[in-house]
Amino acid sequence: MAEHNEIGKIGEKLARTFLMKQGFSIIDTNYATKYGELDIIAEKDTIIRFVEVKTIKVRGFDGLDSLTIRPEDNLTSDKWRKIVISVETYLNHHKKYANGKFQIDLACVYLDTEREEGRVKIIPNIHME
Repeated sequence: MAEHNEIGKIGEKLARTFLMKQGFSIIDTNYATKYGELDIIAEKDTIIRFVEVKTIKVRGFDGLDSLTIRPEDNLTSDKWRKIVISVETYLNHHKKYANGKFQIDLACVYLDTEREEGRVKIIPNIHME
């Protein structure tokens, strides 16, 4: 497996652990549609959360706010379009969630591979134009 795929899988695992510690129930992971994949589907406070995970490698956690490239920069408009279509597909196939509240969240994962540590920041209810 390519390094970026390994980094992504580690980031998804860290994000799942973080969400569970925050009281989220994980419903599904890596839900594939013909348009793309939904990384994490979770529920908290009766809201279904479709969580896109973006992970970057860092050296230490000082200065995360001043990074040149941030995880959220890797969420392109094309990727966003595929996420929205995949969410619609999921809701069409899982009718019990179709009439409830849902939102798309972004999990930004900062992974220090040298220290084998990660930090997760959730950006809730994201929207793109």
